[in-house]
Amino acid sequence: MNRSDLAEEVLQESFVRIWHNASRYDGNLSAPMTWMVNITRNQAIDQLRKHREVPLTEEQADTLFDDSPSAHEQLDSQREAQALQRCLETLEGMQRTSIITAYFQGVSYADLATHLAAPLGSVKSWIRRGMERLRRCLES
Repeated sequence: MNRSDLAEEVLQESFVRIWHNASRYDGNLSAPMTWMVNITRNQAIDQLRKHREVPLTEEQADTLFDDSPSAHEQLDSQREAQALQRCLETLEGMQRTSIITAYFQGVSYADLATHLAAPLGSVKSWIRRGMERLRRCLES
Protein backbone atom coordinates (compact mmCIF):
# COMPACT_ATOMS: atom_id res chain seq x y z
CA MET A 1 0.00 0.00 0.00
CA ASN A 2 1.49 3.37 -0.97
CA ARG A 3 1.53 6.46 1.24
CA SER A 4 -1.40 8.26 -0.39
CA ASP A 5 -3.60 5.15 -0.12
CA LEU A 6 -2.61 4.81 3.54
CA ALA A 7 -3.33 8.49 4.21
CA GLU A 8 -6.73 8.20 2.50
CA GLU A 9 -7.58 5.12 4.57
CA VAL A 10 -6.56 6.89 7.78
CA LEU A 11 -8.73 9.91 6.97
CA GLN A 12 -11.74 7.80 6.02
CA GLU A 13 -11.47 5.70 9.16
CA SER A 14 -10.96 8.83 11.26
CA PHE A 15 -14.10 10.47 9.88
CA VAL A 16 -16.06 7.32 10.62
CA ARG A 17 -14.72 7.15 14.19
CA ILE A 18 -15.44 10.83 14.77
CA TRP A 19 -18.99 10.39 13.46
CA HIS A 20 -19.67 7.31 15.58
CA ASN A 21 -18.15 8.83 18.73
CA ALA A 22 -19.53 12.37 18.40
CA SER A 23 -22.01 11.77 21.20
CA ARG A 24 -19.12 10.91 23.54
CA TYR A 25 -17.29 14.21 22.91
CA ASP A 26 -16.95 16.29 26.08
CA GLY A 27 -16.24 19.95 25.43
CA ASN A 28 -15.02 20.35 29.00
CA LEU A 29 -12.05 18.09 28.30
CA SER A 30 -10.75 19.50 25.02
CA ALA A 31 -11.51 21.71 22.06
CA PRO A 32 -13.29 19.93 19.18
CA MET A 33 -10.28 20.21 16.88
CA THR A 34 -7.97 18.72 19.53
CA TRP A 35 -10.36 15.81 20.04
CA MET A 36 -10.57 15.12 16.28
CA VAL A 37 -6.80 15.44 15.79
CA ASN A 38 -6.21 12.89 18.57
CA ILE A 39 -8.61 10.43 16.95
CA THR A 40 -6.87 10.90 13.60
CA ARG A 41 -3.43 10.59 15.19
CA ASN A 42 -4.36 7.35 16.93
CA GLN A 43 -5.86 6.00 13.71
CA ALA A 44 -2.65 6.85 11.83
CA ILE A 45 -0.53 5.08 14.44
CA ASP A 46 -2.77 2.01 14.22
CA GLN A 47 -2.53 1.95 10.42
CA LEU A 48 1.26 2.40 10.46
CA ARG A 49 1.61 -0.46 12.91
CA LYS A 50 -0.71 -2.63 10.85
CA HIS A 51 1.19 -2.05 7.58
CA ARG A 52 4.76 -2.27 8.89
CA GLU A 53 6.75 -5.45 8.75
CA VAL A 54 8.44 -4.54 12.03
CA PRO A 55 5.95 -3.29 14.64
CA LEU A 56 6.12 0.39 15.50
CA THR A 57 6.85 1.12 19.16
CA GLU A 58 5.01 3.85 21.05
CA GLU A 59 8.23 5.87 21.26
CA GLN A 60 8.71 5.67 17.49
CA ALA A 61 5.09 6.62 16.90
CA ASP A 62 5.41 9.65 19.16
CA THR A 63 8.37 10.93 17.16
CA LEU A 64 6.36 10.68 13.92
CA PHE A 65 3.64 13.02 15.13
CA ASP A 66 3.98 16.44 16.69
CA ASP A 67 1.52 16.69 19.58
CA SER A 68 2.29 20.31 20.33
CA PRO A 69 -0.70 22.57 19.84
CA SER A 70 -0.95 24.40 16.55
CA ALA A 71 -1.09 28.17 16.42
CA HIS A 72 -4.86 27.88 15.86
CA GLU A 73 -5.25 25.65 18.93
CA GLN A 74 -3.11 28.00 21.02
CA LEU A 75 -5.23 30.97 19.94
CA ASP A 76 -8.44 29.07 20.74
CA SER A 77 -7.06 28.11 24.13
CA GLN A 78 -6.07 31.71 24.88
CA ARG A 79 -9.52 32.97 23.87
CA GLU A 80 -11.20 30.32 26.02
CA ALA A 81 -9.03 31.28 29.01
CA GLN A 82 -9.85 34.96 28.54
CA ALA A 83 -13.57 34.19 28.27
CA LEU A 84 -13.41 32.05 31.41
CA GLN A 85 -11.59 34.80 33.31
CA ARG A 86 -14.15 37.37 32.17
CA CYS A 87 -17.02 35.11 33.25
CA LEU A 88 -15.40 34.26 36.60
CA GLU A 89 -15.25 37.99 37.34
CA THR A 90 -19.05 38.21 36.99
CA LEU A 91 -19.65 35.69 39.77
CA GLU A 92 -20.56 36.65 43.31
CA GLY A 93 -17.78 36.43 45.91
CA MET A 94 -18.49 33.03 47.48
CA GLN A 95 -19.35 31.42 44.14
CA ARG A 96 -16.11 32.65 42.59
CA THR A 97 -14.01 31.74 45.63
CA SER A 98 -15.56 28.27 45.89
CA ILE A 99 -15.12 27.45 42.20
CA ILE A 100 -11.56 28.73 41.99
CA THR A 101 -10.55 26.91 45.17
CA ALA A 102 -12.27 23.63 44.26
CA TYR A 103 -11.44 23.43 40.55
CA PHE A 104 -8.21 25.35 40.14
CA GLN A 105 -6.57 24.53 43.46
CA GLY A 106 -8.01 21.01 43.81
CA VAL A 107 -9.49 21.45 47.28
CA SER A 108 -12.33 19.05 48.13
CA TYR A 109 -15.78 20.44 48.87
CA ALA A 110 -15.54 19.21 52.48
CA ASP A 111 -12.15 20.87 53.03
CA LEU A 112 -13.43 24.02 51.37
CA ALA A 113 -16.45 24.09 53.70
CA THR A 114 -14.15 23.73 56.70
CA HIS A 115 -11.81 26.45 55.43
CA LEU A 116 -14.71 28.84 54.77
CA ALA A 117 -16.47 27.88 58.01
CA ALA A 118 -19.62 27.26 55.98
CA PRO A 119 -21.99 24.31 55.76
CA LEU A 120 -21.08 21.76 53.09
CA GLY A 121 -24.51 22.19 51.48
CA SER A 122 -23.88 25.91 51.06
CA VAL A 123 -20.53 25.29 49.38
CA LYS A 124 -22.13 22.79 47.02
CA SER A 125 -24.92 25.27 46.21
CA TRP A 126 -22.45 28.10 45.54
CA ILE A 127 -20.47 25.89 43.21
CA ARG A 128 -23.53 24.51 41.40
CA ARG A 129 -25.08 27.96 40.92
CA GLY A 130 -21.73 29.47 39.95
CA MET A 131 -21.06 26.73 37.40
CA GLU A 132 -24.49 27.32 35.89
CA ARG A 133 -23.77 31.05 35.61
CA LEU A 134 -20.37 30.29 34.07
CA ARG A 135 -21.99 27.98 31.53
CA ARG A 136 -24.53 30.62 30.52
CA CYS A 137 -21.84 33.31 30.35
CA LEU A 138 -19.54 31.18 28.22
CA GLU A 139 -22.35 30.25 25.84
CA SER A 140 -23.25 33.90 25.22
